[in-house]
Amino acid sequence: MQLTGNDGVNMITHETPKKGFQTTIGERNVLIILLGIGVLSLAVATFFDKNVTTTVMDQNSIFGNVFQNYADQGAGIVSFVAFEIIAWTIWRRVQENVLRYVVTAGALAFALNQMLAILQDMLSYTYSMFNNLSKGIPMGVANNTTAEKNYPEILRWGLAVVLTILLSTIFYNWIQSKSEANVSYLVTAALVGIVVVFVAQTTIGDMKSLWGRFRPYEMTTVSGQVMSEFTPWYHLNGINGHNSFPSGHTMSGWLFLYLTFFVPRGHVSLQKKMTIFGIAMGILTAMSRVRIGAHWLSDVTVSSIIVGLIIFMASRLLAAHFVEPTTDVLKQ
Repeated sequence: MQLTGNDGVNMITHETPKKGFQTTIGERNVLIILLGIGVLSLAVATFFDKNVTTTVMDQNSIFGNVFQNYADQGAGIVSFVAFEIIAWTIWRRVQENVLRYVVTAGALAFALNQMLAILQDMLSYTYSMFNNLSKGIPMGVANNTTAEKNYPEILRWGLAVVLTILLSTIFYNWIQSKSEANVSYLVTAALVGIVVVFVAQTTIGDMKSLWGRFRPYEMTTVSGQVMSEFTPWYHLNGINGHNSFPSGHTMSGWLFLYLTFFVPRGHVSLQKKMTIFGIAMGILTAMSRVRIGAHWLSDVTVSSIIVGLIIFMASRLLAAHFVEPTTDVLKQ
């Protein structure tokens, strides 16, 4: 462990493995607060899910549409960054030329695939939104369940290739500028990040299928009964093609929080900004899904709790704080 200074701020970096790693008081307090809000929100949703939706739902909400179109990318961005780090670490460490090119290219191909997935969602929702506007229907009726290919495929591939080349250049220079200790940490964070995305997507995806819950905008009036297909969050309907519970967008929104662990451990200021950004994306994405009528309050609450806990457990595995303690904190 080494203490360093940067811009007049004393910080802590991962030069050697941490011993006696412990959750800080700040982390514990934030965790308790967020869990408390989650439990309270779930309690409210247990009794008032329908009331909340009927009060706030608006498929023409700009706020709801912006987050529907562009906040579902957390999982893809974490995976993209992870594969870029792995690719250029391989390039840096492998000396045999043929193997170096082949393995690096393979990792970059995975990164390109993630960029394609990111753009598929963004383009699909955007095109659906503008198509709805042209027809005079609520713009939030954009396909909420899965991305559709309603855009020129050449546009997606062209953007993906250009963006991957540009960002790969940035990641190459970034990795080359780091110390071996920082690169080792970043590779570990990349591998754990891939696992986090897989676990989060698998958990939320399996629960969606098992619960078979209708979304708010799917409610109809059978036999004159409003919201006749509504079921409380604790009721399992089985596989029926409906997948409101838990929220996938909310999962991706919270995964932005994992990006703080791609910040080298010496950059405390950037860690703070990325942590605030990640928490804000998680909360705002959850709120937007209820606003646009794509999910119930309980859908986004349970997703937030699950993914938040997955990220927190991953941070303990990494022995990395969301914001590393400064020397002043360590002296207390």
